[in-house]
Amino acid sequence: MKFKFAPVLLAVLSLLCWPGLVAGTEPVSPSTDLLQYRCKVLTDPELAGRGSGTPEVEAAAETLAVWMAELGLEPAFDGSWFQEFPLSGEGWTGDDLSGKTSRNVAGILPGRGRLAHRYVVVGAHYDHLGRVTPTDGPAPPAPGEFYPGANDNTSGVSIVFEMIRLASAPDRGAGDLRSVIFTNFSGEEVGLQGSGFMVSHLPVDPDRVDAMINLDTVGQLNADRLYVSGVGTTPSFTDRVHAANAGDLELSLAPGGWSGSDHMSFNTREIPVLFIFGGAYPEYNRPTDDWPTLDYPAMAKVTAYTDRLLHSIRQDPDDLPWIMIAEKNLRADGEEGQNRDTWFGSLPDFTTEIKGYKLAGVFDGSPAAMAGLQKGDVLVGLGGSEVEDLASFTRALRSHGPGDLVEVRVERDGRLMNFTVVLGDRSDRE
Repeated sequence: MKFKFAPVLLAVLSLLCWPGLVAGTEPVSPSTDLLQYRCKVLTDPELAGRGSGTPEVEAAAETLAVWMAELGLEPAFDGSWFQEFPLSGEGWTGDDLSGKTSRNVAGILPGRGRLAHRYVVVGAHYDHLGRVTPTDGPAPPAPGEFYPGANDNTSGVSIVFEMIRLASAPDRGAGDLRSVIFTNFSGEEVGLQGSGFMVSHLPVDPDRVDAMINLDTVGQLNADRLYVSGVGTTPSFTDRVHAANAGDLELSLAPGGWSGSDHMSFNTREIPVLFIFGGAYPEYNRPTDDWPTLDYPAMAKVTAYTDRLLHSIRQDPDDLPWIMIAEKNLRADGEEGQNRDTWFGSLPDFTTEIKGYKLAGVFDGSPAAMAGLQKGDVLVGLGGSEVEDLASFTRALRSHGPGDLVEVRVERDGRLMNFTVVLGDRSDRE
């Protein structure tokens, strides 16, 4: 797509002239100026909140590709920076996405030595919610007429680019290093569609992807608290997550990697993941989530931390086996209901848009496993209730108690199958 947005293009060109931007000439510490500048460019009204399926999000993709090229990455997709994928469903404002496409943007930083053929994916989504009222009008929206999405998620994108700059520095020491696929996903806000597509169409052999780090909503910290989840998805992560902290962050750790962002697409495919998250903030999904509200010194801390963490993982000489971790507080819809102690024993697959509840995994010894359910099954009914998605599955499950026998209707390999499940108690998971 040809770049059509002159004001943003001028911003990109001015950024390219920023002293020290080119890889190999920069200091090896995060730049608050560059962090702020990238967020300011991506929240420009010309990009109108980067809504999925819009010309503006495609213009943002062009901007990101220019930045990747200037920082010396190699295009990830057979000589291209872009991976186009089809969109489905509805946008944030109810517009039909059917027939539209969007693009992931990715580049590769080569590793070295015997680990060079192994990969770590580092990602952040660049799409957001777009305009408050959908329109194809040519004029940029005024303040309050679009969702800038500064914290969610120009903050993550900006940090990824600082990580590229730091990881490309010539003074990172000797020894073997994994290669890195630095990725900006689109379609996150409409159901992880970009990351779901990419994990099914990786630019390298999937067996060579050892880990994935996802940054989302990292533009503000409360009392320097940084949330890191997924630390249990491979044995070495816990020690490395702690060791990367220079003491300037208060880490809040969780073993599972199922909270709602692009890392879930990789966790579903049995790739160890780490999710870096700054916590809740008052501007979430509001037109006031703009670049002046971000804490750029805090973002510099997160950048330095995640850079050290990435470098540690790149150096790890051992395999990184994936471990399936349950998430105790996984909830579908936040609704109050009875029988919240009822246990089924599965995890949802968020990477596909289908009718039903697709299983990303089934826990050993769980009621679902003992009944014969397996990864990839699509539940379409439970206990006489129709299951259309995760929310309806949860409502149906909560209508039964531990010890109840329920019939579960499943689609498997194009066939409808029935299973009888004896529901368990959540306390039995321990």
